[in-house]
Amino acid sequence: YHAPKVDVSGIEGAITALKSPNEATRYLAWHALHKQGKKAEPALKKLFADTNPSYSARALWLLGKIEGRGQHYVDLAIKNKDADIRIVGLRLARQLADVETIEVVGKLVSDKSAQVRRECAIALRHVKTDQAAKLWAELATRHDGEDRWYLEALGLSSDLNADACFAAWLAKVGDKWNTPAGRDVIWRVRAKGAPAYLAKILKDKNTPPETHPRYIRALDFHSGPERDKALEALLDI
Repeated sequence: YHAPKVDVSGIEGAITALKSPNEATRYLAWHALHKQGKKAEPALKKLFADTNPSYSARALWLLGKIEGRGQHYVDLAIKNKDADIRIVGLRLARQLADVETIEVVGKLVSDKSAQVRRECAIALRHVKTDQAAKLWAELATRHDGEDRWYLEALGLSSDLNADACFAAWLAKVGDKWNTPAGRDVIWRVRAKGAPAYLAKILKDKNTPPETHPRYIRALDFHSGPERDKALEALLDI
């Protein structure tokens, strides 16, 4: 076999190396282009426009790290027609100190791609603000009741701010919480208010009996007086 020579001393050579399937070669290319800064921007913009989404993503990571250009390329990425590029844009935003991640999530919260919305949920995990809870609630209302990965992303996202997220979701759905998707959210969220709703689900005659063990098991992930009250409420089933 023939191993091509790698020359990252110039921008064009580094761009060629960035396309390589070899990670070591791409490593050399990335650092060479990153060092070039704005000088490499025109070549990277051309690569970003390539029809190969892998090339576009590699260029995006570098473009977003050019000083003073992060917000511009994040905004460009989250408007891309390719869901994977929109995801890269959000991940890039999380790495940039001068970009507000929660604002980017706000622009993507209604994205048609479940993968993008899952990434939005994960991006909110460490943000404990009212705005974050409201965004989480919006993402939760878009759960279809079938996507287990989406549900787990919601769970991971809310675990550190469960009470606020659950309250925001209840305020949004109102009396329409008792749906397959709504019961999923209640099953996964670890808010203090969730046990009472688990009891309501179990006492509801329309809840399929074969699903009862699932909701009873969910109570094991709760503690305190809220769970005790929920268990007491089940005694008269």
